[in-house]
Amino acid sequence: MRVAPILKNWFWAWIARRAPRAAAVQLRHKSIYVLPTAQGWGFLLVIALLWLLGTNYENNLILGAAFLLLSLMVVSIVHAFRNLSGLTLSVVRTHPAFAGEFAEFDVLLEAAPGSRHDALRLGWDRLLTVETDVPAGGECCVSLSHKAHRRGWLLPERLRIQSVYPLGFFRAWSWVQLDGAALVYPAPRPTDLSPQSSTSQDEGTELSRENQEEFQGFRVYQVGSPLAHVAWKHYAREQGMHLKDYSGYQSEQVWLDWDALPGLDQESRLSRLCHWALAYGKTSAQYGLRLPGVTVGQGAGAPHQARVLKAMALYGISDNMTKRSG
Repeated sequence: MRVAPILKNWFWAWIARRAPRAAAVQLRHKSIYVLPTAQGWGFLLVIALLWLLGTNYENNLILGAAFLLLSLMVVSIVHAFRNLSGLTLSVVRTHPAFAGEFAEFDVLLEAAPGSRHDALRLGWDRLLTVETDVPAGGECCVSLSHKAHRRGWLLPERLRIQSVYPLGFFRAWSWVQLDGAALVYPAPRPTDLSPQSSTSQDEGTELSRENQEEFQGFRVYQVGSPLAHVAWKHYAREQGMHLKDYSGYQSEQVWLDWDALPGLDQESRLSRLCHWALAYGKTSAQYGLRLPGVTVGQGAGAPHQARVLKAMALYGISDNMTKRSG
């Protein structure tokens, strides 16, 4: 039996009990931890050497200096703790993202009455932390990033907030779990296939090449085609020579159809449909979405695109998995 994983799980369960998930979390003594930094341990070593030197030579001046420095460290412990104590954190807004990208969370920090909080660093990833100050009795809002690995609801687990204020000898930190989920859409993937299956062509959706205004997709390069229509980004990614296909719409009946992408797995189909939803969202055409058991009617504009993308983001996710960690 491996002891380390068991101890790790027990430790995080203990942390979760002391600081349960909530819409707003106020930092108190039971959720704030203080330990010396590397500089703090070095400073303690210097104090110990001074104390040994003063004791060995019975030098009261050196002993006084050692005790003065020690008292300075003790006072810095109190200030490090007070710098986090009473601070309230809450998620006020989340921003949707695509799988594989970073979702943004707007976190509001509210100072304790009559207190200010300096040199705070917070983030889910140590490489993506944000530093900020909260004025006395005031508040500030910071935008934090979290990697979105898969579609659905992204509910981060533990947000780390820390500070080495005031002297850098001690690090005060806390873990908080906030109720704030960001919606993650499927990662868009381009495709040469039409977004409509053959069974949906009888509903009036036809494309006219006489009006070369709307972007339809990509098609294989043909000798003699204008170079201005070449998809150079595809060529740079070594995906072959393709042409940007532009068309005008004779009908407003455009469907993004699940059955138009046979032979692909669920995530691949959703990624291709997501690409088409973004492409049609840039045009004036109305479009709808057809998934097995889910239909989003015809529409246009940003709100309609958001409904289509949300339907794809949550498709096939059971209720008990509606909100999950990334």
